[in-house]
Amino acid sequence: MKRTLALGISIAVLLTGCSAKSSPNPVESLKPGQGAAAPMGGTFLNEKIPENILAIPFFDSNGKSFTLGSLSGKTVVLSNFLTSCQEICPMTTANMRDIGDAVAASSSKNKVEVLELSVDAQRDNVSRLKAYAALFNDSNFTLASGTLEGIKNFWTYFGAPPVRVETSKAEAAKAPVDWQTGKPLTYDISHADLIVIISPDSKWTWLDLGSPSAKSPIPAKLKAFLTADGLANLVKAQEPSWSVPTALAALSQLVGDKIS
Repeated sequence: MKRTLALGISIAVLLTGCSAKSSPNPVESLKPGQGAAAPMGGTFLNEKIPENILAIPFFDSNGKSFTLGSLSGKTVVLSNFLTSCQEICPMTTANMRDIGDAVAASSSKNKVEVLELSVDAQRDNVSRLKAYAALFNDSNFTLASGTLEGIKNFWTYFGAPPVRVETSKAEAAKAPVDWQTGKPLTYDISHADLIVIISPDSKWTWLDLGSPSAKSPIPAKLKAFLTADGLANLVKAQEPSWSVPTALAALSQLVGDKIS
C-alpha cells in the first residue's frame, strides 16, 4: 500500500521559512513553530513535546515497559514501522539498524537511543517484535510497540496518524504471505514515513519525511515478503526519501559528536 505523507499538528508550519544554520547548536535560536533547513536534509526544530505524549506507555521486544519521558537525558532517534509492511518498513528497519550501529561505534553510544516504534499495535505484540528483531540480529537499536490508543495518539502528535486499511481477497491473493504466520494479510496500516530526533530535554529537534533510502541488505525472509512495489522501493526509494547519512549528519550536529 502506498504510504501517505500526512502533515499533523504544526509540521506544515515548521517546514516554512527554513534556512540553513551554521551555529554549533542549530536549534538554540529557533522559536516554537519555526524550522531551519539541516545542511544534508531534513529540518531542525525546537518543539517541546507535551507531557501527555511523553507519558504514553510502550514495550520493547523483550517486554520491557518504558515511555518517551523515561528516555529523558538521552537523544532519541525515532522512526515508525510495522512488522507486517510489504512496501517500505523493512528498509526503514535496515536504516535504523545502521544508525544504531554507527551510534554504538561512537563516543556518544551511551547518550543516544535509536528507537523504531510500531504503528500497528494490534499485531505487533512482544513475541512478534522479538521474532522480527531476530531477523535483523542486531542489538544496537530498539523495536517497540504499545496499545491501540497510545500508538494512535503518539503518532498523531508527530503527524503520522496510523490508518487501518482492509486488504481485499484479491489483493491478498497477489501478495506474498506473512513472513511469520504463512497466512495472507487481512489489513495494512497507512501512515506517513518519517524519522525524528528528540533532545535530552524532550524537545523535537529534527524531522525528515519520506521513504527510507537503504544501502544495506534486508533479511532474506523479509525480502521474500515484499510486494512488487516493495522490491522496487528496495532498489530505489520513492521521493521524497531520507538516508542514513542524512540522519547521522543531523544527529552529529545536535549531539556535538561526529557519528558516521
